[in-house]
Amino acid sequence: MTLVYLAAAWVAGIVLARMVHPPWQLLALLGFLSVLGLLLWWEDHRLRLAAFSLLMIGLGAARLLLTLPHVDDASLATYNGAGWVTLEGVVVGEPDERDAHTNLRVRAKRLLLSDGTEREVEGLALIQTDRYPRRTPGDHLWIHGLLTEPPTWQGSSYREYLARRGIYSFVRRARVEDVDEGGARSLAGHLFAFKQRAQAVISQMLPEPQASLLTGILLGVETGIPDGVMEAFEATGTSHIIAISGFNITIVAGIFAGIAGRFLHRRRALLTAMAGVAVYTVLVGASAAVVRAALMGCLYLFARYVGRRSYPSISLAAAALIMTAWNPHILWDKGFQLSFAATAGLLFYTEPLERLSQRALERISSPECARRVVNLVSDTLLVTVAAQITTTPILVRSFRRVSLVTLLSNLLVLPIQPHVMLAGGTATLLGLIVRPLGRAVGWVAWLFLSYTVEMVRLTARAPLASVSVEAADWMVWGYYLLLGPATWWLVTPRKRRRELWNRLRRWLSSQVEAKLLLGASGVLLALAVLAWRGLPDGRLHVHALDVGQGDAIFVQTPSGRQVLIDGGPSGDVLLSRLGRRMPFWDRSLDLVVLTHPDADHITGLVAVLERYQVDGVVFREVGCDEPICRRWRELLDEGDVAVHPGKAGLAFDLDEGVRMEVLHPGPELLVGEGFNDNSLVMRLSHGTVSMLLTGDIEERAEKRLLAEGVELRSTVLKVAHHGACGSSTPAFLEAVGPEVAVISVGENDFGHPCDAVVERLETVLDSVAGEPPIYQTDEDGTVELVSDGSQLWMETERLW
Repeated sequence: MTLVYLAAAWVAGIVLARMVHPPWQLLALLGFLSVLGLLLWWEDHRLRLAAFSLLMIGLGAARLLLTLPHVDDASLATYNGAGWVTLEGVVVGEPDERDAHTNLRVRAKRLLLSDGTEREVEGLALIQTDRYPRRTPGDHLWIHGLLTEPPTWQGSSYREYLARRGIYSFVRRARVEDVDEGGARSLAGHLFAFKQRAQAVISQMLPEPQASLLTGILLGVETGIPDGVMEAFEATGTSHIIAISGFNITIVAGIFAGIAGRFLHRRRALLTAMAGVAVYTVLVGASAAVVRAALMGCLYLFARYVGRRSYPSISLAAAALIMTAWNPHILWDKGFQLSFAATAGLLFYTEPLERLSQRALERISSPECARRVVNLVSDTLLVTVAAQITTTPILVRSFRRVSLVTLLSNLLVLPIQPHVMLAGGTATLLGLIVRPLGRAVGWVAWLFLSYTVEMVRLTARAPLASVSVEAADWMVWGYYLLLGPATWWLVTPRKRRRELWNRLRRWLSSQVEAKLLLGASGVLLALAVLAWRGLPDGRLHVHALDVGQGDAIFVQTPSGRQVLIDGGPSGDVLLSRLGRRMPFWDRSLDLVVLTHPDADHITGLVAVLERYQVDGVVFREVGCDEPICRRWRELLDEGDVAVHPGKAGLAFDLDEGVRMEVLHPGPELLVGEGFNDNSLVMRLSHGTVSMLLTGDIEERAEKRLLAEGVELRSTVLKVAHHGACGSSTPAFLEAVGPEVAVISVGENDFGHPCDAVVERLETVLDSVAGEPPIYQTDEDGTVELVSDGSQLWMETERLW
């Protein structure tokens, strides 16, 4: 079981690195402490395991950090948005063929820009092109089109889905040409050609939807399944039947081992079976679920090869370790999560459910009858329940619905699936050799496939077959935190449980010091975890704080420097919002910026100067003589604060690659009523991501910025003056060209945000991002923008 603990520690390190992005110094310290522990306590098995686990946590975290994108001149993603380009690259992986187009994954080699500049580049790109002519893995292509960031067609998660696969660039409606022809086809190309032939044979032997269903079950191609049929499978919780799983791998391994066993020695037959599993894995696309099943299958065959016993839990841990070592981001792949959760459910819960069912049936029948009934339903009903125990939270969180007929549906269709696989696979192989013979066997497969489809459709039509459910992340984590002790309780023998409990009770009752030590350890651990979470994570965080009808923006740089821009209309509200986002021990700010001294911007900042140590302040004196302004100046005079006059040209390099520059006002202030048009306008940039912070400027200031030719184009726009009608003119929005808009606004009588402004924003964002992402703090709560310099993530704090 040691490998299970080490794999769990490795995965925990990856998750923690994703959450907090620890600095390398912390990981080096963790490694040093681990090695020191191994040297000091090597003879103690438990302490040695703890030291190894600590080391695996550090290694897991380091592995994730090493995979984070590094954008430089040699990175393809650097040139996203560069306009029309010509890209030279090689197709990697299986083409994703749709009705009207094909998506290709291409590894870039060279890039020719529109100005004639040529660059040697590296990186993966998603290429959308015509379906014909068909492309195969290994094809060397010229690609002509607009190079952009990946799209958000399927919601904000689609870009992250591609990023987990290392894809950061996209060319839509590309024109593709072959660089050369007649080259030797790669092994992947030969397998893909065989797969296409098999698909063609199935489509010629069977009608729809049976043909596309068999293609999904045998070859892992689900794109051809009609929408109505796929919806029925999803509504009944039977879509796992279509996915390649351990059952398919077992069949393939058995076929290769059986055939090789007739001609080769037993050990060579096992090696042949492992090779067959590997080839089949590549053939069907090597999704996370398939790779997991293949690794566990190969580990089982290898154990037999060396004459050792195979333990499923250890094989599962080894598969997780290998897959996350290859690509740690796969932890957030839904297929990976569901596959491992389902397998864990089968390992931990099938046997206890069988025992529980048999005990219940023995109360109303004989032990022999109870055993027969349990054996009859174990491979269908009980296996389904075991998998549902561990996968339901993931399914609900991902798809926001739960099936109430899944047990009935699986009970009806699971017993027939071995026949589908065997008859369908036999028909396909025979059809590749002798088409009429394959078609005859295909009739048998058609019968089983038709039964499957009709049973799924029938149960899907039942009332409340699928119910919409909303589940937050904390519910999912809470479920698994409760499930962990319950699982331990089930798999640990009763005698062992009593022994451990009595030992712990005696130890606690006999040692007062132990209780104090345990309590102190808990407090210190909680403080350490909270302190660790407060460390900078290597990304830029910009929070548009929900402070009501006003502005307050809190910025944390990748190394942890902190900037507060405006403070909203209430000191108490602002201090509360800051307390939730700053580390509990931190009572200082590197820089405070006042865009203009209206009460809904300056009031909270006065409270900050009274409570926090502020190193620097940026503001422009505009003649405010209100009491709040006089108190502001008093605090600046009393404190040891460096004051920077806010005017165009002032710039701060807040961190490596993070720059904040004042664009407005210039040396001469705009004369008129109020302070809005003299608000500080700033542009915050990090790599290729930028944010325009506009204060409360109105049309006059926008026209001056446009006339001065200031660089306004930005990824994110903080909409001026809470979305008032007198701001955000069409010309100004067109010059900014944002992909995301954030409106800081609260309950008000001014009509903010103005309907006309929202419509203009939707028009601009529609033309850039497809689905207009407009966030309002009164509806979404605090809006957080996170960037690593090449990508942008949005998080909102929903109000109840």
